[in-house]
Amino acid sequence: QVIAKQFPSLSDEFGVDFFSKSSYPRVDVIDYKDKIQINSEIPGLSKKDINIEVKDKVLTISGTKNDKAGNNGNGTYLYKELKHSSFRRSFTLNKNLKLEDIDAKFADGILEITIPKLEKVEDEVLKINIK
Repeated sequence: QVIAKQFPSLSDEFGVDFFSKSSYPRVDVIDYKDKIQINSEIPGLSKKDINIEVKDKVLTISGTKNDKAGNNGNGTYLYKELKHSSFRRSFTLNKNLKLEDIDAKFADGILEITIPKLEKVEDEVLKINIK
């Protein structure tokens, strides 16, 4: 949150408000000239376990991770760091992105979401004739 306060226009410039309280899955948000890319590591899931939705300019990544390799009720965890629960992470998108052209790929535990930017249109200059 400190970064968000120091740089309040980052979400406007990059097109994605990525300063959210949720921290899983962790992401890299990369700004390119023509697109925004969100990369995330989501190990242990398949493509069918992940859901990506956009509603009211909010992109949400969610998924359910079952304890496939867990103790099956027969053992007691002595130490547990692996995430085995559902997750949900949202990003507010700005108006400068082409939401209808979002592309997502998932391979080897890496989710890559690409959001193209709208082409910038130079402000039209209206010439006023002096009478």
